[in-house]
Amino acid sequence: MIAACETQDFIPFGREYMRYHPGQFQLRLQGINTFHADHGLPLLKSFRDISLHDTGKKEQWIFHDASDNEGKRFDEELYVSGKTVVWSRGGQDGAKVVVTTYTVDTPVLQALWGSFILPSKDLQNNVPISLEPPGVMQHGICVVEATNLSFFLDNGGEYSTSLPFQVSHVWVMKNGLLFERTVSHAELTAPKKNAPNQTVVFSLLHPLDEVAPVIIKTSGVGDCPKVNYMTDNTQNIVFTSEQPSLAFTYDTVMGVHSAWQVRRSRVDEQSMLSAMFENTSFMSMTTPNLNYSSSNHSRIFNNISSHSPGMSPFCSLSGRLTSPASFSRSQSPGFSHIAGVSRSQSPAMTSGLAHKFQSPSQNWSPAAYLRTPSAANNFSIIGSESFTDRVKPIQPEVCLEHIWTEPAPPIRDGPLGKSSKAFLSKDVCDQQYLCYMVPYRHQLRCVKFEESNDLSRIIFGSVTNLSAKDAAPIESLDMLVVLEPTGFLVIYSGITKISHVYIPLLPLGSGSLSMMRATTPVESPSRGGIFTSSRPPSALDARFDEEVNQISPVPTEMDDSSNLEGSISDMPPLGNSFIQILRDNVDNRFTLELLNGQMCRTAMPPIASSPGIVLCLNALKHMLPRNTALQFVGRWYTARNSPGGLAVMSEWNLFYRTLLSLMGYDTSRLSLTSKHDLDSSMSPMMSSKRPRHSDQGSEDDWDFLVNSSHHAFVVENRDHVYGLSPCTVIPDRTAYSKPCCINSSAPLFPHCPAIMLALHLVYEEMKLNITLLNELKELAPLLFQISCDLKCISYMDYYTRDFPRLFDQKDDMSQINTDHLTKMQYPQYFPSQVPSVYFFIYNSLNGQDQQAMLYIPMVCSNINNIISLYAMLLHRDLPTEVAIDRCLKKIAPAGHRAPTADASMSLSFLQTAPVMNTPERLVLSMTQLGITDTDLDCMPVGIALPFREAILHCRCNPPSDWPEEAYILIGRQDLSQLIATETQKPKIPSMSSSTHQEKQPKEEEDGMEHMDEELLKLRFNDDLRVQEVRRLLQSSKPAKIALVQRPEVSDHDFIEEQERHLYSICIRTMALPTGRGMFSLCTFHPVPTEPLPTPKLCLTGKAPPRNTAVDLSHIDVPANMASWPHFHNGVAAGLRIANSSQFDSTWIMYNKPKLNEAAAVNEYSGFLMALGLNGHLTKLTIFNVHDYLSKGHEMTTIGILLGLSAAKRGTMDMALTRVLSIHVLALLPPTSTELNIHHNVQAAAILGVGLVYYGTGHLHMAETLLAEIGRLPGPEMENCTDRESYALAAGLALGLIMFGKGKQVIGLSDHSMADTLCHFMVGGHRRPLPNLFKERCKAPSYLNKEGNCVNVDVTAPGATLALGMMFFSTGNGAVAEWLKAPDTQFMLEHVRPDFLMLRTLSRGLVLWESVMPSLPWVDSNIPDIVKKYAFKKGVLEEDDDTVIDYETMSQAYSNIVAGACMTMGLKFAGSANEAAFNTLMDCLKRLFLILSTSSFSEQTGKSTIENCVNVILTSVAMVMAGSGNLEVLRMCRMLRKRIGPQYSYMVYGSHMAIAMATGLLFLGGGRYTLSTKPEAIAALICAFFPKYPTHSNDNRYHLQAFRHLYVLAAEPRVVLPRDVDSGKPCYVPLEIRFKNSNIYSNVTCNYKTIAPCILPELDLIEEIKVLGPRYWPIVFHAEKNWNILQSLLNQNGELSVKQRAGHLSFVEDPQGYRSMLAKSLIADHISHCSHKPEVVKAFASDPRIITLAECFLKSGDKLDCPTLRELATVVYQCITQDKPGAIGSHFVLQQLMMQCECGIQTAGVWQLKFVLAYYRSRHRICSLGDEQPKQLLDLEFLLYLKHHVENLLDKWEAENTDIILKYLRNESLKGQELGCLSAFLSWFDIPNSTFLDPVHVEGPMTLPALCKQLTGLKVTTLMKILSAWKVGS
Repeated sequence: MIAACETQDFIPFGREYMRYHPGQFQLRLQGINTFHADHGLPLLKSFRDISLHDTGKKEQWIFHDASDNEGKRFDEELYVSGKTVVWSRGGQDGAKVVVTTYTVDTPVLQALWGSFILPSKDLQNNVPISLEPPGVMQHGICVVEATNLSFFLDNGGEYSTSLPFQVSHVWVMKNGLLFERTVSHAELTAPKKNAPNQTVVFSLLHPLDEVAPVIIKTSGVGDCPKVNYMTDNTQNIVFTSEQPSLAFTYDTVMGVHSAWQVRRSRVDEQSMLSAMFENTSFMSMTTPNLNYSSSNHSRIFNNISSHSPGMSPFCSLSGRLTSPASFSRSQSPGFSHIAGVSRSQSPAMTSGLAHKFQSPSQNWSPAAYLRTPSAANNFSIIGSESFTDRVKPIQPEVCLEHIWTEPAPPIRDGPLGKSSKAFLSKDVCDQQYLCYMVPYRHQLRCVKFEESNDLSRIIFGSVTNLSAKDAAPIESLDMLVVLEPTGFLVIYSGITKISHVYIPLLPLGSGSLSMMRATTPVESPSRGGIFTSSRPPSALDARFDEEVNQISPVPTEMDDSSNLEGSISDMPPLGNSFIQILRDNVDNRFTLELLNGQMCRTAMPPIASSPGIVLCLNALKHMLPRNTALQFVGRWYTARNSPGGLAVMSEWNLFYRTLLSLMGYDTSRLSLTSKHDLDSSMSPMMSSKRPRHSDQGSEDDWDFLVNSSHHAFVVENRDHVYGLSPCTVIPDRTAYSKPCCINSSAPLFPHCPAIMLALHLVYEEMKLNITLLNELKELAPLLFQISCDLKCISYMDYYTRDFPRLFDQKDDMSQINTDHLTKMQYPQYFPSQVPSVYFFIYNSLNGQDQQAMLYIPMVCSNINNIISLYAMLLHRDLPTEVAIDRCLKKIAPAGHRAPTADASMSLSFLQTAPVMNTPERLVLSMTQLGITDTDLDCMPVGIALPFREAILHCRCNPPSDWPEEAYILIGRQDLSQLIATETQKPKIPSMSSSTHQEKQPKEEEDGMEHMDEELLKLRFNDDLRVQEVRRLLQSSKPAKIALVQRPEVSDHDFIEEQERHLYSICIRTMALPTGRGMFSLCTFHPVPTEPLPTPKLCLTGKAPPRNTAVDLSHIDVPANMASWPHFHNGVAAGLRIANSSQFDSTWIMYNKPKLNEAAAVNEYSGFLMALGLNGHLTKLTIFNVHDYLSKGHEMTTIGILLGLSAAKRGTMDMALTRVLSIHVLALLPPTSTELNIHHNVQAAAILGVGLVYYGTGHLHMAETLLAEIGRLPGPEMENCTDRESYALAAGLALGLIMFGKGKQVIGLSDHSMADTLCHFMVGGHRRPLPNLFKERCKAPSYLNKEGNCVNVDVTAPGATLALGMMFFSTGNGAVAEWLKAPDTQFMLEHVRPDFLMLRTLSRGLVLWESVMPSLPWVDSNIPDIVKKYAFKKGVLEEDDDTVIDYETMSQAYSNIVAGACMTMGLKFAGSANEAAFNTLMDCLKRLFLILSTSSFSEQTGKSTIENCVNVILTSVAMVMAGSGNLEVLRMCRMLRKRIGPQYSYMVYGSHMAIAMATGLLFLGGGRYTLSTKPEAIAALICAFFPKYPTHSNDNRYHLQAFRHLYVLAAEPRVVLPRDVDSGKPCYVPLEIRFKNSNIYSNVTCNYKTIAPCILPELDLIEEIKVLGPRYWPIVFHAEKNWNILQSLLNQNGELSVKQRAGHLSFVEDPQGYRSMLAKSLIADHISHCSHKPEVVKAFASDPRIITLAECFLKSGDKLDCPTLRELATVVYQCITQDKPGAIGSHFVLQQLMMQCECGIQTAGVWQLKFVLAYYRSRHRICSLGDEQPKQLLDLEFLLYLKHHVENLLDKWEAENTDIILKYLRNESLKGQELGCLSAFLSWFDIPNSTFLDPVHVEGPMTLPALCKQLTGLKVTTLMKILSAWKVGS
C-alpha cells in the first residue's frame, strides 16, 4: 500500500475570494463623447442577454501547472462564478494570490487557458500549412460567453469577438479553439446535408480571424478519402489534446468513441468542398430554425440589403468586395475604418476598440458580411441567382482526420455510453495511452498509441478495460490513480496495477472531514502546496504511526518476496465509499470529492528523493524489458512509500534491498544489506513506537546521537581533519555468513549483467558531477557487490580504486555460482573492460585510440555532452557528427521503443557556418548543448579544463554573430546585453512626475527637470554649463526688474519704465519655449495616470528688494501677443515625451484642458503637434481627429495637420491626403463649396501635403504646388494678406516632394518645372496658367492689383528654395548658374538682398558635394564687385563715371556670407567638424564686429546684420548640435543680454534664433544631434528658414509652427557606457574608423575619443571599437553587427561594457597610476606575500577578488604555510593576467591534493593527471595572439602539485611495499591500512592482477624483460611494478 501525502481540506480559492468581490458594476464616463457605429447595439445586447435556457453551472474551476522565471512551480486556478472569472495562483509554501479578475456582461460559459499565434506580416498573403505558423505566440485567458469570446493576454492586451451562434462547449486545441454550437431540437430531426450552414463544430485560430467551420476527413469506399463538413450533431467532442494534436469524440447513435487528428486543412480539401458547394442544390433548400445568435444583426443590416435574409454565418462575399487584408493595408490604422483590423496590428489597438464595438471587425470590415441575421430570419434561403454568385463559404481552417474508432459493442449504449472524461497518460516506460472513463459501464478504457517514426501520424493499438468508478492521471510520475467501484484507490502505471493508495485523512465511518486528525507518514514530504488546511495547528500534532497499524494490514517492513504481486496486499484494506470523484489533477496532486460535497486535496509521493536513485531507475527502465521494468518500478515505489515511510532505513539501503531481492538475492544473508540491520537494531526511531515512561534522559538518547547523520558526518571527516589514516572496523558477519543460494526464478535474475552495466553507466554519469559525490559513494558498494558475484575482476578493481574501503566489504561466500552465471543473459554490447570516461579522456589526450564510450540516451546526459565536446577537440578535421559517432555509442532500449526526443547533439548550424577555430567551435557546441557556467563548475576541474580554456581564448574577440547564450557562457555579459537590445523594448525609467513634484514645488517646474543627470555629469563634469542652459531657457519664473528710480522720475513714470523694461524681457521670454523644446527633446516618460506637466509661460516680473509684482497693465502691448508663444510652449512640453513612451488615445484626450481658456487651448494645440513630430499622434482615433478639426480652432487645426503629416511623412496616406485636401483649395474640385479656412491653416496644410508625399515625386501634387507658388490674389478678398508665407509653404512642399529628383522632372505644358520656378524667382511677365487652374482665377482681387508681372516678393523665396531642393546634390551647372549671385551692380539692384541669401543657400544645395568647410569656399560665393565695394564707403575713391551703391554691396555681402554659412551648417550638421566650426565662428565674429562698429552697420543696416548674425549663429549651432560647445554657448549668452531701447533691432525673431541655437547645443539633453540625410536636410530648411519673425504674432513670411520641424532631423547618436557588473555609467575610450569620404579627406581615417560622446553619422563610419586595456573590447562593424549599434542608439544609447580584472575605472583612477604602481610592486615574486590586501584593492574593483585577498593574503604567521604562499602567488598572477576565473580551479586542485594525503579518495589525483595530460597533449588549444594568456592554470603551480604528490606517494611506497605486493598478487587486503594505495595505483597507472598474471620471465626480473612482456605500459609504471616484485622476492 502507498500512503499519500499533503492531504488537506480543500475549498476553491476563487470561492472564498468571491465573498469579497463587488460583482458586476459599470463605470459611466462623463465628459467624453463615445460613439457607436451601431446605435442600437446596447439595446440589442440587452435582448441578447435574455435566455429561456438554464444558464448552466453556478460555479466551476480548473487547475493549471505553471512556473515562474526562477523555475519555481505552482498551481494556478481559474474559477468561474456567474459573470466573474477569478485567476489565482499559489506556491508550495501555501501562499495564495489573485492575479486578476474579469467581469463580463453575460454569464460565463467557460474560462480556460489558451494560446494563439499572431502570424508575421510576411505571411499575410501566404496560406499557412500547419497550426504553428511563424509569428508571435500569445498566451492568456479565454472567457467564453454564450455568444462572445474575450481573450485576455498575459501582457495586458485584450481581444474581444462576437460569435455567430450560441456556444455549448469550447475545447482548447493547438494554438486555437474549437467551438461546439448549440443544436436546436428542430435541427436534430432535420434531414442531414453536407452543407456548411449545418456545421456543428467551428474553429478559431486567432480572435482577429473569423470563426470557420471544421471539416472532417474519413476513408471512403476503396480507401478513397472523403471530406465533409462536420455536420453530424450526434458526434460530441469529449476531449482535445494539444500535444499530440488530437480530438476525441463520441457518436451517440453508434455508441462508439473515435479519435481524430487535428491539423490544418489543405488546399485540395478546400477545393473539394468548394466544388461540392457549387454542384449541390442544398443552397436553395430551406433548413430548420438554426440556433444562431442575434447579437450581430446590426452588422448584417448595415452591410447587406433586406432582400438577403438568409446569410449563413460561414459565407463571405467574393469578387466585388475588398478582402480584409487588402482593406487594412490600403488605409493607415489611424484613419482606416476602425473595424478593419488586420492580424498584424497590436492587441492594444484592438483592445481599445473592443470596448466600443464589441468586436475587432464590427462595422466596416468585409468580415462583417459573414454574420447571421436575427433569429427571426435565420433561414438559409438563397433564392436569387445574382445573389448566389456573390456568396461562397468561408474557407475551413481546421480538419479533423479520422485515425481510430473503438470496436462497436454488441449492444449499443447510445447516449449512456458517452465517456465522462478522457485524458492522456504514460506508463513509466513511456508507453502512451488514451484513457477515457465510461461511467455507465464502470470502466476505464485505455488505448495504446504511439507516433510513427516520421511523426506524421498516430497509430492506435488495442483497448484494455479497467474496472473503475473514476480516474485521474499523475503526470509527474507517469502513473494514474483509479477509483474502483468498491471504493478503493489504486495506483496504475499504464494498465499495470502497482498498489493500493491510502489517504490518511479520509473518514473511516461517519463524521466531518474537518474532525479527522492529520496523520502523515514519517519522513513524508512536508505539508504545503497551493492550499492549506483551515484546521488549527493543534489538530496537526498527532503522529501517523499511532493509527497506521490499526488501518493498514500491510506491514511497514518490506518482505523479501521476489514477486511484484507480493508487494500488493492480497488482503486489501477496507473500502471507502465516501470518495465520489477524482478531479483537478496537476503534477502529482489531485482532489477527492466526497459524497457529502466536501473536498480534500492530496498528493502522491515522489518516486525518489535522491537524484542518484532517479538516475538508476531511468537507466534500469531503459535496459530492462518493459514488463520487467514495470515490475521493478512498481515494487520500488510501493516499498518506498508504504505507510510508515522509510522508518530508520535510508533511501539507498531500501533501494539495495528492493533491487537485490528482485535479482534473487537473500538480502537477510547479504553483508551489504545486513549491515544496516545490525546497526539499527536498537534505533531510537524503532523504539519510539513503544510508550515512553519518562521524559528524562535515557540510553536511547545516546543511541539516537550515535546513529544520527551528524555523527556519521563527523566520523567521516575526522581523519581528514586530524590528518590520520583511516581505520576500518570489520563487522562480525557470523550472523549472515551462512551459505545460501540465489533465487534464479526472480524476475530480475536473468538481467543481472544488464543491471550492472546500467548502474555502472550511471556511476560514470555521476562521476562527471561533483555535486553527486555522496550519491556516488552510495552506489559504489552496490556495484562492487554485483561485480564480485558476476566475477568481473576489472570492474571490482575499478571501484576499489575509487573507494578503497570496498576492499573490506567483500563477502567471503557468493550467492551466485558458475551455473547461475550461465543462465544469465549478457547483452551483446556488454564490455569486458570497464567503460570509463576518465580512461577514455586520459588515454585520448595521450594519443591512444579508444573504443566508443557507451551511454544511455536521456539518462547519461553528462557523458553525452562531455564526450561530444572532447570528440570535437580530438578530431578537429572531421565533421561534428562524424567525430561524435567515433567517440560515442548509444545503447538501444531493451524490448521497447526508444523515446523520440534524443538528447544527442544536433549541430546543424556548425556544419553550415563558415570555418571556425576549435575554441569557437567548442563554445558554440556548449551553447547548443545548454551548458552554462554553473554546469562547468559542477564538472571535475580537470575534465572542464579544455572547455574553460576555449572560453578564455574566445573571451577577448568573439564573433559578432553568436547567440546571446554564448556570450553569457564566455563571461561577456556586455555583448549578451547588446544582442538583447535588438528584441527588448527600451528601458523606461521608473520616474513619475509626482516624485519630482515632491522634490520641487509645482510653481518651479520649468520643463527641464527630467534630464539624464548621469549622462550630463559624465559629459560635462568640468563646469556648470547645463545649469546655465537651464537658467537661460527657463520661462516659468517672474523676470527680475532691477531698475533704479532716478530722482527726477515720478512713481507713475517709473512704473511705466519698469513695464517697458518688462515688455522687452517678455519678448525674449516668449521666444524661449522653442529652444527649451530642443533642450528637453525626448527626456520624459509620462505616467499614463497623470496629465503631462506643462511649464508656465510667465510674463510678469518682480522688482527687488521687496519682490514687488510687475505686470503689463499700464502700457500698451499688442493684442494676443502670447498666442503663438503659448503654442510653442505646448510644443516644447509635448516634445519632452520620449519615443518609447506607452500611452493611447485616451491619455491624449485626458490632457485636454478642462477650461476653454485661450492660453490653455493654444498650448494643447502645440502639444498635439509635438505628439505628431515624435510619432505618437497616430494613436489618436479618427473620431477625435474629426472632433478637433470640426471645431475650426486655428492653432488646433495647424497642430493636428502638421503633426499627422510629420508622423506619416513619405507614406502618401490617402486618408490623411483627403483631410489635407479639405484645407487646400487647390486640391478641391473647382465647383466645390467655398470653405472659410484661415490663411495660416492653408499654409500648414499645403506643407503637410509636402511632408506626406516627401520624396515620392508625385507629379500631380507637384504641379498643383507649383501653381500655388504663383497663385494670384483673390478671388475677391481671399489670399490678399500674408501671401508670402503661403507661397513659401507651397515652395517648400514642392521641394519636399521633388527633393533630389531634379533629373526626373517631367515637363508641365511647354515649359519645364525648373523653368517655371526660375521664372517665379527672377520675375517677368506672368505666363498663362494651365486649364486646370484657370477656373480658380476668374474673379480678381479687389485689394491687390499686381498687373501682368510676377510678384517676385511673394514667389521668389518659395521658388528659390524649391529649385535648390529639387536639384539637391545633382551638381546641375545650369541651375547653379541661375542661382549664382549677380556680378554687376545693375543686376544686384534688381534682387532683394535677403533673396541673395536664399539663392546662395539653394546654390549650395545643388552643388552639395562641392561645399567645403573653409573660408575660401565662403568667399567663392561672393561676386568680385561685392568683395571690392562692400563696407568700403569712405575708404575707396569714388569714380565719376560709376556710381556705387555701397549699401547694396554691403547688404549683398552680408546676406551672401550668411547664405553660404547656412549651407555649410546644413552640410556639416551634427558633425562637430572642427574646420566648419572655425570657419563659421570666424564669419560670425566678422559680422558681429560689423554690427558693433557704427560706420559699418550704417552701410548695411543693423536689422540686416542682426538677421545675418542670427542665421550664422544657428548654422554654427547646427554643426555643434548636441556637443554642448562652450564657446558657442558663451556667444549665445552674450547675444541674449541685448535688451532695451538701445537694441531696437533686437526683435522677437532674434531671441528665437538665440534660444534655438542654445537648445541645439544640448539637443535632447545631450543625447541627440542632427542628421544630414536628405530627409533631414529638407526638414532643417523648413525649420531654419533665414527670415525670423518680427513680433510674436508675425507669420507673414514663414509660419512659426514650421520652426519645430527640426525634430524630423534629430537622431540619437550618444553612446553612454555602463558597467555591466556595477550598473554605473563610466568612461570608455573609443576608436572610430571612417569610410572613404570626401568630407573627412582632410583628417586621418580614424580618431580616438572618450565615451560618453556623440558619434558621427553612422553612414560615414566603418568601424567602432572599445579600446582597452581596462575594458573588454567590443567591435561594431558596418558589415557585421551594425544593426545592433543602431538599436542601441535608439534605446537610450547605453553601451554595456565589462571591466577587466586588475583594472580600475577611469572615475577611480583617471590616469591609471594606481594600477601601474600596484602591479609594479608585485612584479617581484619574492615580495608578493608581504603585501596587504590593500594592494589588490589598488588595481582591482571586483568585490569577490577583494574578499578573497582579505581572507587569504593577510600578513601574519599563516603566510608561513607553503600552501598559502602558493595560493597567494596564484591569486596575484590570475588577477594581473586577467583570468580571475582560474582562481577557483587552482583552489580546487589544491584542496583535492590535500584530501589525497589522507587517502580519502583519488579524485584529486585524477584531476591533476587530466590537467598535466592536457597541457602535454597535441590536442591542447594554443594561443591565437599575444594579448591572450598562454594557459589558464599556472605552470609553476601545477609543477608544485605534481612534485608534492610524487613525494607523498614515494614516501608511502617506501613504507608500504608489502601492501603493493599483495595487490599485485591479488591477495586479500581486508583489514589492512591501505593509506594511499588507490592514489598510488591511479597516479602510476598500475594495472590489475589479471593483466599481470600472464607475465613469465626466465631468469632475473629486469626492466627490458618486463617491457617486452607488458607492452603499452609507461616506463615509470614498469619501474614501480619491478620495484615491488624485487622486494617481494
